[in-house]
Amino acid sequence: MAVAALLSTVIVAVRHGQSAAGPMQATALLIAAGVGFTLDDPAADLLAASPTPLWRRRSQRLALVLPATALLWFLLMSWQGAADSDEVWALGLLFAGLVALSLAIAGVAGRTSWLPGRGGLAAPPAILILVFLSTALPPNLRPLPFGDLPGGWTQIDIRWATTAVIAAAVFCLSSRDPAARSRARRHARGFGAQPSSLDRPE
Repeated sequence: MAVAALLSTVIVAVRHGQSAAGPMQATALLIAAGVGFTLDDPAADLLAASPTPLWRRRSQRLALVLPATALLWFLLMSWQGAADSDEVWALGLLFAGLVALSLAIAGVAGRTSWLPGRGGLAAPPAILILVFLSTALPPNLRPLPFGDLPGGWTQIDIRWATTAVIAAAVFCLSSRDPAARSRARRHARGFGAQPSSLDRPE
């Protein structure tokens, strides 16, 4: 995360005074990629049966990181400047959408057997691939728009806001406690194994 913040500052410093779109889009990608590593937890397997549920452990981490991330974005956006409030709003939603997307990817990947507790490694390449695939589509079909769209700012805002909401929902689903689900499955199996009244000996 510190490396992403440093690179973002360098980009804004180099491109200061020019159009905000390019440097702030690059900044959003860098910071979002770094945020995904917030969820990394090498001890995830050991903590799976912890009394503290997964969603709470993740929430505690994000409570520390997200305010600082939002402050960094605000400072860089203020330093870079923008043409008008529409551009500021659109870039802010782009940033929120990318951050939520990074957390969703890291949250899901961190629960897999091939990246247990290290889902942050999956976020940067996955985001780049998704952005590339979106850019390859016709402008009116791009879910992750970088650049102009038919419909102008309104369509850009709607698509990034939708991305943020969907990604946040996926992240919340990925944060369900695995231990609770295991207990529920064991309870269901145990309940199903109970003999019926017809099977009980008299």
